[in-house]
Amino acid sequence: MSAFLGNPMVATAALPLLLGIVLALLAQFALVSPSPVLTLFWSALLLFFYGDTLGPPVIPPVAASQKLIYLAFAGIVLGLTAGRMRGGRSMAVPGAAALLAAFLWLGWRRLAGGTFDAQMAAALLVGLLVIAGGFMLLAQPASPSPSAEEPFLAPAAVLAVSLAGAIVSVLGASIVTAQLLGSIAALTGGWCLVQYFAVLRGGVANAWGRSLEFLALYAVSTALMQVALLAPKAHPVALVLSALPPLVAALVPGPLGGLVPSARPSRPLVAGLLIAAPAGLAMLVALIWAPHGAALGY
Repeated sequence: MSAFLGNPMVATAALPLLLGIVLALLAQFALVSPSPVLTLFWSALLLFFYGDTLGPPVIPPVAASQKLIYLAFAGIVLGLTAGRMRGGRSMAVPGAAALLAAFLWLGWRRLAGGTFDAQMAAALLVGLLVIAGGFMLLAQPASPSPSAEEPFLAPAAVLAVSLAGAIVSVLGASIVTAQLLGSIAALTGGWCLVQYFAVLRGGVANAWGRSLEFLALYAVSTALMQVALLAPKAHPVALVLSALPPLVAALVPGPLGGLVPSARPSRPLVAGLLIAAPAGLAMLVALIWAPHGAALGY
């Protein structure tokens, strides 16, 4: 049994996917959405994936990968606190500040070194894009009568960033962070799968709630920042494209709304494809220009 759970494909994909499905079913049939219990379950699973891939917390943390689990703890505390704030903007401002602080903590050695190359330029762009995207997505007011795609906006952004980040990371010689992002992608994918089936059956998808939205966005954003700052072979263009889905998700209720069809069952699917478009381009760029000797072996 331990050998089965120790298999990377099981730990990174199959188990998180199954757990995401279980959480979604729990939200559908046993919890009132949005529920702080769901946020606590999600937090526990995130910490499990962090510990499984990055190891237990190191005191004091030195490497950037060792700092990620501390940032996860900070994201959980901030998410639970932010969930009590009224209005999206009141949570978006401290959320953006927390992402900026995380970027500075992860990359202060590189920033202090004063070297400005393509990787550093990409890292700065990634930091700015995830901060702007997170701010815009969290600042949107909750609709009294949400459209069919609204509960999918933040999950789709998290899924797209984590999936693209995992591929870019593994090709950029940062396989540990790739496993973490892959686990988050599978967990979120399981959630989205169940919620979309609920919509197809004429039901309503469960929303994450502000706390869980912040927590998930913070987790994938900090992991992508770590890849952008320190993965030696990560493609700069692919990194920048990987950071765009939250911005696109924030634009779906506004300028991009005209691209979403009126048919209710297809609205979440089309919105998800729009959000995933830059992530798909990121994976394509990373695969085409994969450096010789990258983690996939070609």
